[in-house]
Amino acid sequence: MNRLFFLLNIFCSSVVLGQHTNLPLGYSFNSDLNELIYDNSDKFHTSFKPLIKSKLFFSLDSIKKNNIVNDDSWFLRKIFNEHLFELRNEDFELFVSPAMNFSFGRELDEDQNLFTNTRGFMVESNLGDNLSFSSSFFENQSIFPNYLYSYIKQNKVVPGQGYARTFKENGFDYAMASGYVSYRSDKFFSVQFGHGKHFIGDGYRSLFLSDNSFNYPYLMIQTDLGKIQYTNLYAEFMDINYFRTHGSDNKDQIGYPKKYMSSHHLSYNLSSKFNISLYESVIWRMNHAPGSRGFDVNYLNPISLLRPIEFSLNSPDNVLIGISSKYTFNKSYLYSQLIVDEFSLEDLKKNNGFWGNKYGYQIGFKKFNSLSINNLTFQVEYNYVRPYTYAHHNPQQNYAHYNQPLAHPLGANFSEMLFILHYKIQKLEILARYVSAQYGGKIINDPTSYGNDLFYSTGNYAEENDLVNMGSGRPSDFGIEMYQGNHSFVKYLNFSSSYVVNPLTNLKISLSYTLRNFKNDHEQINTSFISFGLMTDLFNNYYDF
Repeated sequence: MNRLFFLLNIFCSSVVLGQHTNLPLGYSFNSDLNELIYDNSDKFHTSFKPLIKSKLFFSLDSIKKNNIVNDDSWFLRKIFNEHLFELRNEDFELFVSPAMNFSFGRELDEDQNLFTNTRGFMVESNLGDNLSFSSSFFENQSIFPNYLYSYIKQNKVVPGQGYARTFKENGFDYAMASGYVSYRSDKFFSVQFGHGKHFIGDGYRSLFLSDNSFNYPYLMIQTDLGKIQYTNLYAEFMDINYFRTHGSDNKDQIGYPKKYMSSHHLSYNLSSKFNISLYESVIWRMNHAPGSRGFDVNYLNPISLLRPIEFSLNSPDNVLIGISSKYTFNKSYLYSQLIVDEFSLEDLKKNNGFWGNKYGYQIGFKKFNSLSINNLTFQVEYNYVRPYTYAHHNPQQNYAHYNQPLAHPLGANFSEMLFILHYKIQKLEILARYVSAQYGGKIINDPTSYGNDLFYSTGNYAEENDLVNMGSGRPSDFGIEMYQGNHSFVKYLNFSSSYVVNPLTNLKISLSYTLRNFKNDHEQINTSFISFGLMTDLFNNYYDF
């Protein structure tokens, strides 16, 4: 692989160390990097994120440094250009910055004040040429617009940001901690152990694994062999629904039950323009019936295919496989994903609506410098996922974590079209995003699983085990149709303009307007709100569902 190590001294220092921390996953932070990354994606691999900085071929300081700031002023450098605290010597570097989100808004339809109050910190350090670490913590209180308030009350989590505790009358208190240690022995092998998120794909959404849900502990081993990159990801997830569905109040505070994921991702640059990637993962829980077993060492094999292993164990575990592609041309690229949970070619040919044909696909296009305007990016994407995909007979083995899907926010049984227009010139950033989606949701007072909610059993698991809130299984084996259940429609429009104060931490002053319309067979909810604030924008918060 043709690549250069980053110069870790971002601001005019002569110290050169290995920088093996990750690029943040935030859409905004990477907006001025993506054109350079994808125009030269034959030099490395783009689909498994976050990208490790030392694998890139350009220096981050050349893009993120604010050239209009007077370097002679310590105060101005700290506000506009640097971390708050920086410590450097020949073989050690430490950077510390505060993180914040002080936003205030108004929900116009319900005439309600909104706010978010976030305080936190971020730490990055590099120890010699091979070892780096990063840590962050955020404490939050928020009052959300109506549809997010309903979602949080029902699911007990703020989307992607942790367990929600009641704050005053209609607000929530929540916290999120992240951290990892990253080791790169040479140009071939990288290892990370930490608590965080990942994203697999080249689109706005991912049907493989996204940063939609909460942080999780993980071990990642990545091997780079020029045109080939192979990634092993092992993760531990939690089922915070367990005690509610099992009729227990967890008075003993014994902790949430765990489940595990082992996944393999193989990326191959067939040419300077075309990439194809393969993905497989297996989800298994701590205990199986009959009998009991803990962490299954069979799934630690870094090379063997997971489906044959599952079959050889006579296991009820949840295996998914996928294939994706990317074709780059003329400052743009086409991308796609296909995810398969279960599949019957014979039933597909018969077109009989077999419930076990559980699959989804994504098609997208992204264009840099659209309409011959520098820094204007246009993206269009379509996502489609069949009912019951990612779900399981035993919901404790679904493809989800902390009450949220691990892939798309809508779970399954949906289709979605989205458009994104992004423009950035110097410190001014403008973003417009439109999402149109439809899905088959729950029917009031009907326990049947129609394939959208991953926490409902695809069979009669709840009845077999005398459990609650897991549904009563699918309505039939055949005749399963898209959007079955409560046919729901979502239209989401967001427009924001921002002034980037510090590009290094993506500290920005932002003004945004959001309009959301939701309707189904039983209700219609309109939401419109404006928001203004000062925020450190490094992570994706998916409120557009």
